[in-house]
Amino acid sequence: MDPLTIVSCDCHAAALPAVYRDYLEPAFRARYDALIADPAAVARRAAQIIGPNAPTGDGDDEREPLTARWDMPRRIAELDRDGIAAEVIFPQPAGRNAPPFYNIFGHPFDANDPAPAAAGCRAYNRWLADFLRDSPSPERHAGLALVGLVDDVPAAVAEIEWARKAGLRGIVLRSQPLSGPGWHDPRFEPIWSACEALALPIHTHGGEGLPLGDLPGATSIFFTEVCWFAHRLFWHLLWSGVLERHPKLRLVFTEQFAEWVPGLLKQLDMQYAGTVSSATLTSGLAMKPSDYWARQCSVGASFMTRDECDLRHAIGVPTILWGSDFPHEEGTWPNTAAALKTTFAGVPEPELRAMLGDNAMQVYGFDRAALAAHAQRIGPSVATFA
Repeated sequence: MDPLTIVSCDCHAAALPAVYRDYLEPAFRARYDALIADPAAVARRAAQIIGPNAPTGDGDDEREPLTARWDMPRRIAELDRDGIAAEVIFPQPAGRNAPPFYNIFGHPFDANDPAPAAAGCRAYNRWLADFLRDSPSPERHAGLALVGLVDDVPAAVAEIEWARKAGLRGIVLRSQPLSGPGWHDPRFEPIWSACEALALPIHTHGGEGLPLGDLPGATSIFFTEVCWFAHRLFWHLLWSGVLERHPKLRLVFTEQFAEWVPGLLKQLDMQYAGTVSSATLTSGLAMKPSDYWARQCSVGASFMTRDECDLRHAIGVPTILWGSDFPHEEGTWPNTAAALKTTFAGVPEPELRAMLGDNAMQVYGFDRAALAAHAQRIGPSVATFA
């Protein structure tokens, strides 16, 4: 029996600050030099957003094996050791190895001057494209471009087009725009059109919220709300008709848990049926909200729990993508084999293969035969989950 081809749809990569500097446009290098010379500035800014207990992440930890974030041979070794045939790569969100000026949990250092953060996103994207191009096994990686600031819509579209040409497989958006009412604003229509035409899935990743200040309870409030903000893209694009107009557009909601999906879809289907209020809520949609979810959405169920696995049919097995969250401490790495057994023991083989690899290979266009060859070396046996 062939081993399972495991695809982690939530991994993180980052460059060293000196490397980012080389990719950063010259006009921003002096400001970046000043920033990385003062590591405490990152922590101070984080405290303004989510309170004094804000985690700074492992962005400054350059010990082995965390150097795998920028050391490709080490990265390949860690993937092999964890039994993972392929990965989808998000940026490192915190510390000095986060994209330049793109602060912890997605907030730019200066919302009134987004130009440095936009340049930092471009620097990260160009580094990532080169990092993956130089891999000895490029078929094992799907990199995502950070398109974090979109007030300049033509510039955002140009970056999306660049990402596709550079071989990246999707884009990451903020959970909400820096300005304006939200993602339902018609000004963003060129972004949706570009991503649909280029077959680039759009992602939100858990970790953003509104600034709460250095006040009592701020950190706890932030983490109570943080996943809700990451979900919002779905109902913004649903009710504004974006998913209706762009039936091939794909949305992925990563590291924001999965148990929320059935309840939300029930609520939205009730709205669609007119059972929530007397207002007309169908917004001209041809299908129920749950049908759009099934057609166009995936949940990146990072380090999925057993309770979430037991809800898999209500969530939709074809919509579930698993992730290890490498190399973050809350994820399954470096003990993925044991974590997978705890979560998925007793799950039928077709569902195992779908959630742990097949769904991801379809969403991101991985070469199935190439990944199967890696799985023969490192993948777990189906019998492990009996």
